Amino acid sequence: MKDAKIEVGVDQFTLVLQTTKVKFDFDAWRDEIAEAMLSDFMKNSKMLDLFSELDFCKADTKLPEGYTLGYAFKNSSFYFVTAYHEAFQKMGIIVKFSSYAWQEYQKRFELTYGYPIHLHSFFQLIESNLYDFRLSRIDPCVDFFNYGIDIAALKRSIEQKRTEVRYGKY
Repeated sequence: MKDAKIEVGVDQFTLVLQTTKVKFDFDAWRDEIAEAMLSDFMKNSKMLDLFSELDFCKADTKLPEGYTLGYAFKNSSFYFVTAYHEAFQKMGIIVKFSSYAWQEYQKRFELTYGYPIHLHSFFQLIESNLYDFRLSRIDPCVDFFNYGIDIAALKRSIEQKRTEVRYGKY
């Protein structure tokens, strides 16, 4: 039997980029600032190097709630989208990585640059003078390999309150 192991990682996450520019005209957000921030993020993150630059275009997928203009990679098998609201700059630019998009990004990054990338090193990579960013959502994952866990039995045990799932400090 193979060795039992546990892998902890990041499933999906969402970032929000906020402009560092303090004063600007209302139309400047839509006409220059948002697009400059987005361009800087895509360059810093190396997304256009790892995925086809020609495939990055206006999104034909559903945008996050409340956002009016978005971009994604066409014909991709994963959900990666950047979007902003054209009139409400306080919403910032949202960047959503699905689990598969993040896995594919990590795989391609390591193949291209020869070393792995994790969330903390990704944050260092995307730093910019044009924007600040915050993590607005993160879904961690814990994978148990070769533990002989019967998922159906575990589910029943939780439902019947024989097994307790805890969150936080106890």
